[in-house]
Amino acid sequence: MPTDDNPLLQAHDLPPFSQIQARHFSPALDQIIAESRAQVAGIIKTQTPFPTWDDLVLAMDEIHARLRSFGYVLERLALTRTGDAWTQASLDCRERLHDYQRSLRQNPELFELYQRLANSQIAKHFAPARTRTLEKILRQFRHDGFADAAQADLKDLKLRIQGARSLFMEHLHEANKTWSKIIDDEARLSGLPSSFKRRLADQAREAGRKGWLLTLNEEAFRVVTRYADDHLLRQHMYIAYSTRASDQGPLAGVFDNGEVLAQLLRDRHQYAKLLGYSNYAQMAIEPEQAKSPEQVMAFLHERLARQHKVFTRDAQQLEAFAATQGFSALQPWDYQYLAEKLRRQTAGVSEQAVSAWFALESTFSQLLLIAKDLFGVDIVERRDVATWHPDVRLFEVRERGEPLGYVYFDPFQRANQDGFPNTTTLRNRRITAEGRPRHPIAVLHGWLPRASGTHPVLLDHRQLRILFHEFGHCLHHVLTWAEYRDVSGISELSRDTAEFAGVLFEQWCFTKPCLTRVSKHHQTGESLPDSVADQLLLYLDTQTSWDTALFLRDALFDMELHRSYGDGRTAQQVFDQVSAQVGHLPVSTTERWPNGLDYLVTGYEAGIYAYAWSKELANSVFQRFQRDGLFNPQTGRALRETIFGPGDSRPLSESIQAFLDT
Repeated sequence: MPTDDNPLLQAHDLPPFSQIQARHFSPALDQIIAESRAQVAGIIKTQTPFPTWDDLVLAMDEIHARLRSFGYVLERLALTRTGDAWTQASLDCRERLHDYQRSLRQNPELFELYQRLANSQIAKHFAPARTRTLEKILRQFRHDGFADAAQADLKDLKLRIQGARSLFMEHLHEANKTWSKIIDDEARLSGLPSSFKRRLADQAREAGRKGWLLTLNEEAFRVVTRYADDHLLRQHMYIAYSTRASDQGPLAGVFDNGEVLAQLLRDRHQYAKLLGYSNYAQMAIEPEQAKSPEQVMAFLHERLARQHKVFTRDAQQLEAFAATQGFSALQPWDYQYLAEKLRRQTAGVSEQAVSAWFALESTFSQLLLIAKDLFGVDIVERRDVATWHPDVRLFEVRERGEPLGYVYFDPFQRANQDGFPNTTTLRNRRITAEGRPRHPIAVLHGWLPRASGTHPVLLDHRQLRILFHEFGHCLHHVLTWAEYRDVSGISELSRDTAEFAGVLFEQWCFTKPCLTRVSKHHQTGESLPDSVADQLLLYLDTQTSWDTALFLRDALFDMELHRSYGDGRTAQQVFDQVSAQVGHLPVSTTERWPNGLDYLVTGYEAGIYAYAWSKELANSVFQRFQRDGLFNPQTGRALRETIFGPGDSRPLSESIQAFLDT
């Protein structure tokens, strides 16, 4: 196929999604790899006498950026477009692309050039951003075992690890997809939010069934166990969800992740050992702000100790309340339900009722205006550019009329996909060797169910926090002024740095001024009354310990699992022991939470703790906004310049100190 006819081979600022067909990918990848090989050979030849920043680092950066952009576009379109041609395009290209990218990361000649540049006299005078970029590149080479005697073993292990991660998620997806429950008596849906009931009716209709079809996913589990008055319905959902992909429950042994997880842990441990680490947790922690797995464990245990009184208070309150509701013995599926009822009784308001003030469209529009006030940027929707799906919207971030970057907003769940909110990056900001900027592109992937009929999408407070969290990631990505790809994008940050902006932006959701500002009743157009805002804040501060305990349990389990591998315990045994240490949470002998904990395979392994670590840092930053004003433009500008701007060119702790000192 001629280059002129293949949109994947044409220069563009934004991918021309509407023009790209499945048939374009394989020939485009052939040409991109062929050109890249020739470019790499030329770089090695010309740089061998004397490696330089522009002709080695920036030249290779251009190659890596092109390959990554190709892979992102392939993944996006393969996920959202159906048909054999798209499936085949993904099969044809994905492995070839990954193999070639891996070959670059394991090229000993390139490593030697980077190493020589890092050790050169000129490198002693590099700015911190260049020094940090080289450090990260060399660490990646070491982690890929480029020149190790066990390189073949490392390659095999990495492939096995990738395969196990994919199989783990495949089993989880199949377990979710296979379990369902048809409900033909509406009385059994008592207590469930009306929007959720409409969704169940839509699902039944799409499946050609009458009544309401309940399926298995995180949102359904949360809603049913929290709101359903029917204790049998809560029980069935709890058992199905807590035993997903395991040897227990309604699908016992069908999609069992037990051995998959065991193999994954073995291979991760062996991989880390071959690279000279004591365990996988030590390897995972190396690029983080935390100094060691032991420091993380101490940090989490300290937080657990701080919560002891809260755990005791909430448990006593809940038990007393349960007695008034006719419960003599609480089951695991009763706790969230009763805690929700107690919250509503205490605050005099429900989270679902308050969601009427937080329609997605109006709330997101206000969020864009908050970003404008804080950071002095305009965020303008681009309706002239096609995206990969009709639901996806494109926003251009501008300053003084000039583009700084782009944010794609993809708010809704996709059919037959286990959606969860996350932010990915299509491109990092960088300055080319010719001095031209390449603008960053962030993608906010949603998790929301599509509106039913004429009803708008309404956000409960958890969904509101998620929206703020992910949008914080987007702003962190596009508002950097870092010049080099390896230090400019949020995908290049350590996990406990990457979560900072998201956790920080959540803090606004717990303040009355912000709740009032972003609210607009979907029927009357009125803002949230102060009295209702006060009730919501009281609601949010009631019976909080259950979610805290869940997080600490998962974070401690994750770190202990990867830190102590080899001591003879299974993953379930580690989980049971950690669960006993945390206490507070109800326990059933048939639960198999490790088998469905997707954080273990989605890049957070030995990193779940990062949310709590980042929150400690975010709290110190947010205190200044509370003092100066939540929407103070000077404080927002300081955040942008001292923390968002430098990206990963310096440690986050230094950036935060610079912010606090301004």
